[in-house]
Amino acid sequence: MKKRLAAVIAICVLLLSACRGGSEGALRGNELLSVDGSVCSWAEAQIYILSQHAIYSKTYGEDIWRVKLQDGDFESYIKDALMNYLKLLFLAEYGAKKKGVSLSEAEEKEIAQAASAYAGSLDEKTRLKTGITEKVAQDAFKRFTLAQIFHRQVMQDAGREISDDQARVISVEMVKSGQEAGYEQAREILSKLEEGKSVDEAIRGLKGVEHQKMNLMRGQYSEGFEKIVFALKAEQWSPIITEGGGYYLVKCLSPYLEEETIKNKAERELALREEELNRTLEDYAGSVQLLYNPALWDGWDMSQYADLSQVSFFDYTEQLRK
Repeated sequence: MKKRLAAVIAICVLLLSACRGGSEGALRGNELLSVDGSVCSWAEAQIYILSQHAIYSKTYGEDIWRVKLQDGDFESYIKDALMNYLKLLFLAEYGAKKKGVSLSEAEEKEIAQAASAYAGSLDEKTRLKTGITEKVAQDAFKRFTLAQIFHRQVMQDAGREISDDQARVISVEMVKSGQEAGYEQAREILSKLEEGKSVDEAIRGLKGVEHQKMNLMRGQYSEGFEKIVFALKAEQWSPIITEGGGYYLVKCLSPYLEEETIKNKAERELALREEELNRTLEDYAGSVQLLYNPALWDGWDMSQYADLSQVSFFDYTEQLRK
């Protein structure tokens, strides 16, 4: 998870660098950003702003925007996240066009229906204040659809697979002696276990000992630790393993948990495909011309949307995600 988050952050840094490298004068006053000539108008940007306002204000109320965070307030956090989303959205649309993606008649029809339904949910005051029209909404839904297709194609083409053994989840019983207790205590425990005593008997009266049962998958401990533990047979105890300043004894309760292994395999393969998607977007971010109008983006706050239609764009995208 940390690697995936770091990859997204790296892309955003590249995007911001690309923005600073562009000429702001190439954008008109009502244009927020442009990726390779594909422009996000201020009206279209407000579709996403309105969506974020609706999502959070409906649940938490208007006070949510003033909640203080470590680096500012919640409104600033959402604004930054939303801007990064817009840049990645337009970058994915660029990728779709680069791959020659075209929409089918059925997709065009679904986009038109979604745009009509969305625009129809806005009251007149919202349409006048934001400039959101059915045509603007249709552009947004089309862009969203192309980005979804691009994401799916890149992840499918990645073809990354994890072997059953790499994804294998096992069930273990683990006894840990801390660094202060030392190796000698671990040896004492192991000796008692080898005599046939239970874990409770083996650790009774000893200080600094941790005992737990848990499921293990690869990546939680060091390679040396895993090499020993994942080779254990059912009911077999490991020798003493030194790991992170502690001394471990591990008993294999089950060398293969089928349901957990299937789930872990799917999650790891998805993570690899997402890494490939991030790499592709990162490559585009380093080469495509991206222009940004910070003055336009900095000139609004969420309070401007409090009395407008509380409608989320994403409530109308279900058919477009397939």
